[in-house]
Amino acid sequence: MTGAAATAVQIPAWLHDFYAKVDACDTEAVLAGFAPDARMTYGANAPMPGRDAIRAGLDWLFTSYRRIEHEFLNVWASGPVLLLEANVTYGCPDGRDVTVPALTVIEHRDGLVDDLRVFIDPTPTRAG
Repeated sequence: MTGAAATAVQIPAWLHDFYAKVDACDTEAVLAGFAPDARMTYGANAPMPGRDAIRAGLDWLFTSYRRIEHEFLNVWASGPVLLLEANVTYGCPDGRDVTVPALTVIEHRDGLVDDLRVFIDPTPTRAG
């Protein structure tokens, strides 16, 4: 977002569709929304470059929780870059539901996600 201010925007339909697939924990449907050479980063984990790495990361995430649900709070855009502020509720394996805040930076071009960076601290979801 070099030199450009982000502006609050209505939530694009593609973003609703993309996160409906995330919340359904459907790895292949989510993966189809990424460009072949895309990159994804989740929390403090190393970036996952390319669809094979992203698939492995999504499989890990989707099998680590009973469910995932996103509540969109705000969306800002600057060109092809979106900032998504959300509350994410995780259904933990121990039966708890834990909600944590997240900010996601999404670079979206030609109908596909090029880069998705999720800034989140999932520590509260771990059994204590």
